[in-house]
Amino acid sequence: MKKLLLVLGVIALASCEKSNDEIITPPDSQSPRLLTVEVSENPMHDENASAREMTRTAAATTTESLSGFTMHYTGAWSNSFTKTGSTWSTANWPVQDNTSIDFYAHDGGTFQWNSGNPYVSFTMEEDASKQKDFLVATHKQISYSQSGGGVVSLAFAHACAAVQFYVFQEESASYMVNSIILRNVCKQGDYYYNNTGATPKWQNVRTKTHYTLTTNVPENPFAVTTTPVRLPCGWLYLIPQTKDGTQEENGIQIEINYNSGKQKILNLSGSWDAGKQYTVNIRIGKAKTS
Repeated sequence: MKKLLLVLGVIALASCEKSNDEIITPPDSQSPRLLTVEVSENPMHDENASAREMTRTAAATTTESLSGFTMHYTGAWSNSFTKTGSTWSTANWPVQDNTSIDFYAHDGGTFQWNSGNPYVSFTMEEDASKQKDFLVATHKQISYSQSGGGVVSLAFAHACAAVQFYVFQEESASYMVNSIILRNVCKQGDYYYNNTGATPKWQNVRTKTHYTLTTNVPENPFAVTTTPVRLPCGWLYLIPQTKDGTQEENGIQIEINYNSGKQKILNLSGSWDAGKQYTVNIRIGKAKTS
């Protein structure tokens, strides 16, 4: 009988130890929920589509040429996405529940959460030859279950204007030009994702600068002919702004420096808008551009 009781005691002890092990063993952690992106692009609109046909290179970043961007959810979560071949990297879904959330993406500038009114503070490159397109995208109110397994689609928009410059003359006289400079262009601004309607997305546009559109030096002036020639700066990507042609010195101007030592200042008017391509035709020997 004592042996039987001893065996039962050992069994009971083993059973208790097993039960305790089951209690303190943590449950399996939740499997990570991956976030994958599908990227598309809202193409730029050519404001000069009906103008004289001219040879031009690709102006803007496209779905194929975009190689990386950063995406944010609130101010506490962000992730950089890069592309290998045609495949984008992945991330973990930022929340564990099924809350609907907003995503904000950009490929340049500095993101500011701004208490739920997010914006990107952006500065355009000073060197005209090194400028690049600036893309932004949002996807609002999406939950993991609504996403079809963590898929977030991003339709990137062009936040800047793309501007190219041609020079030609309409007269038979020969003009030798040392340099052509775009003056008084604002290079900094804040892009607000949620602004709509009468409230412009670009706010606090500031800090004026000059862009040299030519690469020649005074020792090597170039001749302007009746055949339009695109200036070597290529496409400039400019923060949307009014050209303020009536403000004279404070407005955007084109400065032409001739080899003879003379200088011509042309005042521009109108505006450059986000997501649009523009061609500026500089007519030497005339008092305006088109």
